[in-house]
Amino acid sequence: MFGNNKNDKKPIIQASGYNGSEPICICPNCRKENPLSEFGCRNMGDGNVRNQSWCKSCR
Repeated sequence: MFGNNKNDKKPIIQASGYNGSEPICICPNCRKENPLSEFGCRNMGDGNVRNQSWCKSCR
């Protein structure tokens, strides 16, 4: 019952730092450091959730 929930997996966060309130990521396109909220999330084929590599302004 509990093991088959689609939301059982934790998100995988790739961050390069922390600004005191949330993780910081570097966009590989514009090379700017942005808070994690400036990146979207994507569902991987295996059910994991990862943050997008490009920031919202570059996509």
